[in-house]
Parts: sequence; C-alpha cells; structure tokens
Amino acid sequence: MTLADFIAEVGGGLAGVVIVVQGWANWIQYKRNGELQDKMLAMAEAMIRESRDLVTDTNKTTSANTEIMGRAVRLLEDRR
Repeated sequence: MTLADFIAEVGGGLAGVVIVVQGWANWIQYKRNGELQDKMLAMAEAMIRESRDLVTDTNKTTSANTEIMGRAVRLLEDRR
C-alpha cells in the first residue's frame, strides 16, 4: 500500500493527509518518549550506584575514625 492509497483509505483529501501526518507525528513522539524514558532509567540507576558507593565510603570512613578514637582513648587511659 502506498502513502496515497493509505490517505485515500482514511478519507482522502486534506482530512486524510492531516490524519496520516498526525498519526506519523504521534508515532515519532511515542518512539522519542520511549528513548527518553530509557535514558532517564539509566541515569536513575547510575545515581543509585553512586549513592550506594558514597554511603559505603562514608561508612568505611566512620568506622576508621571510630577505631582511631578508640585507640586514642585506650592510649590516654594507659597513661594514667
């Protein structure tokens, strides 16, 4: 089926052209929307990974600082 046949099938004339063009524009928007949603999902997943890594690093730093403070307290108690 050619484009002209399709336009004639949906009513022909200017109305048929408008219907076909609008359908084509809707399809392009639908496709682009899907691409953008995929990009947004990838960005969200990357942010989650970065956040998880940041929390892990923060926990490691806190643990190391707690250990250092514990050692300092033990050293000060031993000097009494």
